[in-house]
Amino acid sequence: MGGKGDLHVQLFERVLSTVPMSAPVVVAVVGGGASGCLTTIQLARAVAVTGKKLTVLLVEPDDLGEGLAYVTRDPRHRLNVPAAKMSAFDDDPQHFLRWLRRHVAVDFPPGDFAPRQFYADYLRHTLEETLRAATGVRCEQVRARATDVRRHGRRLRLTLDDGTSHPVDAVVLALGHGAPSTLWAPAALAQSPRFVADPWRADSQPRVPAGSDVLLVGAGLTMADMAQRWSRSGVRVHVTSRHGLLPLPHALDPAPPFPAPELPDGPVSLAQARRLVFDHIRAAGGDWRQAVDSMRPVTAELWSRLDATARSRFVATTMRRWDQVRHRVAPAIHAWLEQRRAEGSLVVHAAQVIDAQDTAAGVEVSLSDGSRVLAAAVVNCTGAGAGVRTSHDPLVMNLLAAGLATPDGLDLGFATEASGRVVAADGPRPAIWAIGPLRRGELWESTAIPEIRGQAAVLARAVIAALPGPRVPLRVLDPYGLPLTASPEAADRYVAGLGRILRVRSGAETLVAEAVEADPRFALGQAVLALLGAEWGANVDVETALRNAQRHAPRADERERRFIDVVAARIREPGSASAAALLSYIHAYPEDALAVSIAVPTIAFSGATEIPAEAWALVEGLAPVYRDDWWYRGLLAFTRQEQENWDDAAELAAMALAVEPTSGHAVHAKTHIHYETGDHEAGLAWLDGWISTCGSDSSHRAHFAWHAALHELALGDDIAARARFATQLSPPAVSGVRALIDSASLLWRGFAAGAWTSVEVGPVLETVPGALLVDPPTPFVGLHAAVALAAAGDCHRLAQLRRSAAARTNAVFTDTVAPLADALMHLVHGDPDRATDALIALPGVAGLGGSAAQREIIEDTTIYCAIQANRPDLARSLLQTRLNRRCSPRDVHRNAQLLTGKP
Repeated sequence: MGGKGDLHVQLFERVLSTVPMSAPVVVAVVGGGASGCLTTIQLARAVAVTGKKLTVLLVEPDDLGEGLAYVTRDPRHRLNVPAAKMSAFDDDPQHFLRWLRRHVAVDFPPGDFAPRQFYADYLRHTLEETLRAATGVRCEQVRARATDVRRHGRRLRLTLDDGTSHPVDAVVLALGHGAPSTLWAPAALAQSPRFVADPWRADSQPRVPAGSDVLLVGAGLTMADMAQRWSRSGVRVHVTSRHGLLPLPHALDPAPPFPAPELPDGPVSLAQARRLVFDHIRAAGGDWRQAVDSMRPVTAELWSRLDATARSRFVATTMRRWDQVRHRVAPAIHAWLEQRRAEGSLVVHAAQVIDAQDTAAGVEVSLSDGSRVLAAAVVNCTGAGAGVRTSHDPLVMNLLAAGLATPDGLDLGFATEASGRVVAADGPRPAIWAIGPLRRGELWESTAIPEIRGQAAVLARAVIAALPGPRVPLRVLDPYGLPLTASPEAADRYVAGLGRILRVRSGAETLVAEAVEADPRFALGQAVLALLGAEWGANVDVETALRNAQRHAPRADERERRFIDVVAARIREPGSASAAALLSYIHAYPEDALAVSIAVPTIAFSGATEIPAEAWALVEGLAPVYRDDWWYRGLLAFTRQEQENWDDAAELAAMALAVEPTSGHAVHAKTHIHYETGDHEAGLAWLDGWISTCGSDSSHRAHFAWHAALHELALGDDIAARARFATQLSPPAVSGVRALIDSASLLWRGFAAGAWTSVEVGPVLETVPGALLVDPPTPFVGLHAAVALAAAGDCHRLAQLRRSAAARTNAVFTDTVAPLADALMHLVHGDPDRATDALIALPGVAGLGGSAAQREIIEDTTIYCAIQANRPDLARSLLQTRLNRRCSPRDVHRNAQLLTGKP
């Protein structure tokens, strides 16, 4: 992964070049390192909520994502920030960590420091995924260097070093770090072939034989990388800098976050700023790094309060010390440097270079401490380049000469507005923005990923807002930006109904019906109404609604027409073809949250696949589209709990519920987490509270009541479980397929566990359509039909179900549902021994669909049959396996009874 020219990069290039566009506006992003990639990502996200089409010209001669910081492919070169803090997105702090765990190591620690080469891969991958999901955005990498920008009427003209020029509507300068200054180098050194003026851009390296010395000038982060690169057996590395201070390490066990200090009102002197920092460090106590890191949110504000003189004095007197405590290295890198220093293979000088002579044996460098180093190579590790006024970059020189940009007060970069827009010398403001190191003079902290990603988001919104049209016709949009072909009143009712569908709340069909009543030609609304009738059991004439949708489809846009076709196929011809059509639609319109909801098997819809891994891949692949959206986080939380990743699932559910307390998927995920981890008391208390408040109008309130009853059974509170059935799960409050899956299954599970002595399932089955029991639409329904019919002792319909399942083309029906019906017929006929053997041998249980908690009814039934067959050792073994997975007072008690011979 991540190698140049590999499949990942090839796919990225296809994404860049194949998105169709028509007369878009054009933004040129000059520089394709971290700043340029993050800017392009945020531009794509920002334009998605507008009606604009956008072309991004990403001007970068080298591979994207690398820049100066991440060009290295040396695995010893590590990020200087823990992985958990390197996300490309402020609103998704674990994004990079998840990427590492998916592509590098499944258990990558959040506090570890990843090799820098992976971050370039991550940026490319994230950019690729964002562009794939961004409708209306085309990105083209131009492999050249920008040399000039000039006004061109109302636009700008960007000139490149390949002789071409491009008219553009805006330019973003993501130039990264300039070449390091060599003004400190004596002439003999600067002209020597042994001098490496820019260690990251050098075409060739001096030969350093064993027994030689290497001199690194500068003692910052670049030095740490170069020390690793040049250090080898028989080579001594010298490091010299004015202060002789090596980089400091991050803490091995970081302290909890410390709040940022409050800043005084008004201007601040440099002395006041120093006192504030030192007081803050003392107030934090413990590790000074905790206090320094907590300054980050207020550093830019504090910098803005210093006047020009104070800033200049800071650069002259305090900058090096601040950079040392602020920008630290991984503990392992620091330990390596100190070990080499102790061994004598790394020598540190607090001195400046004052003279040099190039000799046949090497460069003899004289230092201000009186020492001399005969070096086979001298490497410039002084870091950031000279000011913009003395820059040799033709683009910077031409921008200043044309008055389109002005230096900041310290000459570290350009003067900018709050959004990053460059301040011109005179005339109208040009549509030029800067990001990253070019803004250091204005913001001070402007070189690390947390600052750059924040700048990119603000800058992107400002750029998009400043761009000219075109715009789409004014239409009401759904919550994810999809336009609706309906009257405003109808669209508003539909959006409200969609919100209830996504929250898994009742009343959605009423709102959608009001939408089509307000605008009978609202084709999409008619299709969704038909869908709710078919899949949610809403009181809808499904065929009439579907015919109305198709009759009015010519009025709809292309997306809506395609969705109508998907719904029609799903209702009239359910199967693999309709599922494939739905997934193809989602690929084209990934921001259609309703379509995604239909495709993922949950309590809301049956899904487009019965294979969990396929559903998981679909949900996880949509992260670039939905990011921090509460609905998506709830759905992803449910996915994570299915993967038994309880911690991630809990975190995602909590984030979703903090934004939207009625988020059905997040509630469902949290409910499963409590159950599967054996946290029954807390799970029951939380769920009861939610059901009686936020969940009072949930469309699947019965299913959440079923979950609560499972907790009660697990805790051994049989009276409470039976009372819950009577008040929340018995007919007529629950009927149809929900009664089959929740109510009937609870009665059987309580009976199988010994909570009650009889199964009064008859009244429940009276509410279930007969065809659903003998010819179920899905294997999951077939599972519950078989158990319910066995509970009722209905061998006749069990046999019908068995024949129906055996005649299907779906392997799950033939290989799992049909044998399950056979096993249960043995039980009903009074042969629990044969039933036990058949259930133990039952294949493909996971393929039945539903959750592990729902499929556990087979395990409950097998334990019951084993007990009835007087096979206590087998029953105890099955119970112990479950206890190893999840503890519960009931199972502990039952296991103890089996040990004593009292089942």
